[in-house]
Amino acid sequence: MKKNSGLLILLVSLLAACSIETTRKVKIEMPSVPEIRLDRSQEIIVTNFWQDKEIQDFGLNQDLVQYFQDELKRPFKGKLSTKTISWDNADLPKNKDFWKQAAGDAKNTLFLTGKVQFGQELRKALLANEKRAVDDGPFAKERAWAERRNYSLKIEIFLIQSDTGDVLFQREYQEQMNYANIKQSAEFAFFDLIQRIKPKLFRALFGTDKVQERYLLSK
Repeated sequence: MKKNSGLLILLVSLLAACSIETTRKVKIEMPSVPEIRLDRSQEIIVTNFWQDKEIQDFGLNQDLVQYFQDELKRPFKGKLSTKTISWDNADLPKNKDFWKQAAGDAKNTLFLTGKVQFGQELRKALLANEKRAVDDGPFAKERAWAERRNYSLKIEIFLIQSDTGDVLFQREYQEQMNYANIKQSAEFAFFDLIQRIKPKLFRALFGTDKVQERYLLSK
């Protein structure tokens, strides 16, 4: 009886050992399907954007148009050009007749246009390593609060078919960043923010790969 019990314990132990699983985290590139077929268009015309208010000493629209023109050269194989349009109101992307007229004789062309908001403000931030100063009361030698320059960028992208004036793609993106340097320039902050938006936008337009973490199970 004792001999059989020993064999049973050994068998259970072996089965338990075989059932132990280990996990390993890996990073893999996950391809995505583009939401629009840009390869069917011969040309993309990048226009100036609707801007609710001007930024002093910073040409936001000029930098934005130039950025898209430069970055689209790599994935888009067709012709790229720019066009300055007159924005009467923020609803212009829905005006089909306007875009058909703006295209002229251009066929199989897309307009890349949209609305942009760029803001900044000075904020007070409690630094994690200086929280002790708050607890020490008004006589604390350390300064618990620090100023941070906050920049925000909100952009709504439209892709409009020239032949019909139809909106084929519409998506809104928003990013913000805080800077310890309260004199950080608007130009520098804009580039940081648009670089955060670009991967999300290009993934939707071109189906670029996205790196994701996955766990592999092994015994």
